[in-house]
Amino acid sequence: MPYNSRSISFMSLAVLTAIFTLNAFGKEIPSRPEPIQTKQFSSALFAEENWAFALGGGVMYRAKYEGSNNYHAILIPDISASYKEGLIFANWNGIGGYPIYGENYKIGASIGPSFGREEKDDRENLRGMGDIDMGLIVNLLGEYNFGLMKLSGKISKGDKEYGTTAKLEVSKTFSLTEKLKLKVAAGNTWADEEHMQSYFGITPAQAMRSGYNQYEAKSGIKSAGVSIGTFYSITKNWEAKVMLTADKLLDNAADSPLTKKDFNTATMATLSYKF
Repeated sequence: MPYNSRSISFMSLAVLTAIFTLNAFGKEIPSRPEPIQTKQFSSALFAEENWAFALGGGVMYRAKYEGSNNYHAILIPDISASYKEGLIFANWNGIGGYPIYGENYKIGASIGPSFGREEKDDRENLRGMGDIDMGLIVNLLGEYNFGLMKLSGKISKGDKEYGTTAKLEVSKTFSLTEKLKLKVAAGNTWADEEHMQSYFGITPAQAMRSGYNQYEAKSGIKSAGVSIGTFYSITKNWEAKVMLTADKLLDNAADSPLTKKDFNTATMATLSYKF
């Protein structure tokens, strides 16, 4: 979804809140992961070398909503804080951590925003559909590293409009040079009936206002997608990122009258200062 002023404010506040809140912890956590154990916070939490921060921004060119045939460019923030390569994190996805982790896996949770959808995002296609309000979602996260690739899973539960989604993804990161990394990923997203009806369904009232036919969207695999990202360390502190994504809407999502184009692409470029 597009990053409007509310979205950017939420993300910035989330990061700053996490940075200040984490200073309140005072329990123990070992400096290295140990398998099959639940970790506790310790004085290592305050060690400067365990933390990484980034501050920057960029531009994204993407569809105005999932399934739109209209595209636009938007400004996006690139603000993040992470502890020990992401065991605790705060970024545009929200605030969270992985309290359970081992040599090849980690399990955690996070809370973050669902950006909703506004009729004004694409008046040509969404006139009469009304808004989907911005809200909060709770995520259950899991990762397993097979060595050759990484398997990631995320189950997200939001309010009645957002419903529940689940995403499964495989990814691999290559170090092309000392300064340049390449990441490729592919995955599927499943959505329950509440989510599908909110974003792709058309109620009788919406049909009367919009001129679309009534449409009931059922639960199922919503989309399949691939992404390619490059990460270039310009200097010790400055990093440039470019990300290309492509998503194909499937089944009920693809068949919705709201879906004008079932294959959407997006391009993102950011520049950030790491410290």
